[in-house]
Amino acid sequence: MTIRNTMEAIETRTTYCYSYHRISSKKQIKGGGIKRQIEASAAFCEEQGWIMDTTFTLTDIGKSAYHGRNLDDKAALGSFLNAIEKGLVKRPAVLLVESLDRISRANIMDALEIFIRILNTGITICTYIDRMVYNKEELQNNFAPLIISITLMCRSHDESLVKAKRSSASWQQNKEKIANGHLGRKMLYPKWIDISSGKPEIIERKADIVRKVFDLCINHNMGLIPIAHYFLDKDTEGFNINPRWVQRMLSEKKALGLIEPKKTIYQDGVAKYIPLNEEIQAYPAIIDEETFYAARAAIQKRMSLKTGRPSSGSREINFFRKILRCGICSSGFVMSGTGHRSSYRCIGRINNKNLCGFNKSINTKPIQQILLKTIAVIDKDDMFENASSSKKSRLSKALTTKQAELEDKQTRKDNLAELVEAGSTSGVQRVVKLEREIEVINHQIKEILDQLDQLSSPSMAASIDHINAFHQRFQLGKATKEDQMPFIDAMLKTIDKIVFHLPEEEGQRTIVVIHLLSGINIRIDVFKDYSANVYKGKKCILRIDARK
Repeated sequence: MTIRNTMEAIETRTTYCYSYHRISSKKQIKGGGIKRQIEASAAFCEEQGWIMDTTFTLTDIGKSAYHGRNLDDKAALGSFLNAIEKGLVKRPAVLLVESLDRISRANIMDALEIFIRILNTGITICTYIDRMVYNKEELQNNFAPLIISITLMCRSHDESLVKAKRSSASWQQNKEKIANGHLGRKMLYPKWIDISSGKPEIIERKADIVRKVFDLCINHNMGLIPIAHYFLDKDTEGFNINPRWVQRMLSEKKALGLIEPKKTIYQDGVAKYIPLNEEIQAYPAIIDEETFYAARAAIQKRMSLKTGRPSSGSREINFFRKILRCGICSSGFVMSGTGHRSSYRCIGRINNKNLCGFNKSINTKPIQQILLKTIAVIDKDDMFENASSSKKSRLSKALTTKQAELEDKQTRKDNLAELVEAGSTSGVQRVVKLEREIEVINHQIKEILDQLDQLSSPSMAASIDHINAFHQRFQLGKATKEDQMPFIDAMLKTIDKIVFHLPEEEGQRTIVVIHLLSGINIRIDVFKDYSANVYKGKKCILRIDARK
């Protein structure tokens, strides 16, 4: 249907134009795709005498129309469609696009559903590249444009499908070439690999940069930002070393010489790249596996302990991250405020007052002094007393139970093998679910084994010595941010958790219970003036005045 015939059928009043632009990837920005669409749509709108309404941001970058990601609620087109259905779009209105494939490249049934959904709201669709107009009322009298639209949408989907198949075939071709001793595509090889001779060879000076990144992470306990800062005034051999680049180097297996194909998935409109559990040795490794996994372990440790950039000078250093718990809701305690106003608060209380009644804030500086003085009086006898009986007995029973549960789920997974081989979708889903459950149980078993090892390990005694030495530095005011991670590491080898409870008597601020891994609990009654009494059992073993 032509522009003239259709627009004559529309009421002769102001027509509002909403121009939608989309490109599939951020790389296409350099090609000027968005700029071209904006300029062309503006010129076409002016030619038709429509009013361009820019109330809505109608530009999607990196939102695939093939996968329908431009229709997510957080995408521009998806948000606009929701606005139409809520009556927020002025009428009469035209949705102006370069071509129908900007709206959808999905299979014809899904693409047609979106196309008709828009028309049923009373919105006219116009494609300026072929000057076609699609209007609900006119299509009821003449369905020829509908046939044309279906043909165009089928062609768009087929084109995207061919591209996807070509991409998969390209990877297979590269994999076969490399497996047969030939070079793959040039883009597969990192900057420290030279392929000019027809075979991959290491450029040592560049490889040393990457090796240094691993060394800083493992042997100097540096995170992503400090590592990137380390290279600021150094020759980086053409590498753009920023925290994101460092993170990729430490988490991907490029330094091992491995290529890992990835599948793109979308969560809440954000692209994520998931390894397909397929690897191919494409070029020589520049580090060994032990180094790679040591770096990965160091990263995980920093994340689990939540140690990162130093706090500002006006804030107390939180030496007890990860280990403080609420006695009511079991949530962690976080530090808030700065200077003398810095305090510990229950994160469960912060997020939802109705779920936790711990309405006390605990001043950071005095409570840390109390906890450190208390921990410093823990001796080796406290740690080993009763450990071989009560604590080990409970852990051993838990281990036996988890091992039996693991064996049961592994057997059930093996029994599903024939169902999966027969192509059963439900069988695959059940296997995936069992694999996730098995992964969780294996993690739980590892934690139990780690606790059993800690109870009989000489490192426990060494950790107590480290805590005592740290307490002395803290008392002298010499404890720094760099001490935080080693101190937390020592605590986790001696202490299970530190739990804050609401006061039981008038004059108390809180009651703190330190749960040692040996099974012994140490109670601290903290009063409003931050003096404290420390009890082991019913015996008071220490009196503290944190005001001094």
